[in-house]
Amino acid sequence: MRKEIFFGLLILSISLVIVFVNLEVIIINRFDYQPEEITIAKGTTVYWINMDLEGHNITSDAGQNIEKNLTVQIDLSEDVNTLGISSHKFNEKGEFHYYCTLHPYMKGTISVN
Repeated sequence: MRKEIFFGLLILSISLVIVFVNLEVIIINRFDYQPEEITIAKGTTVYWINMDLEGHNITSDAGQNIEKNLTVQIDLSEDVNTLGISSHKFNEKGEFHYYCTLHPYMKGTISVN
């Protein structure tokens, strides 16, 4: 019960910081990326924060660059332990898919305009 309260308060605190600082953050919680899909501007840094009690990772598939009609491989292959943070700056327009190799049903999409 104490762990749930602690993590609930922690999520609330992080959420308030995100709102006031205007960061693009994806929370890893209950074996899910939240939100699963986001749209951002080119040059934006996205942060993943793992709120689960288990480690996860963020692994990319090749993305499609809209401007040049090319496949773009982004380097997203990082382990994120509990309360860990990972980030990536998206400098290419396109649609990028990512997933957790440990839990392949965990998937997300980032659209960069």
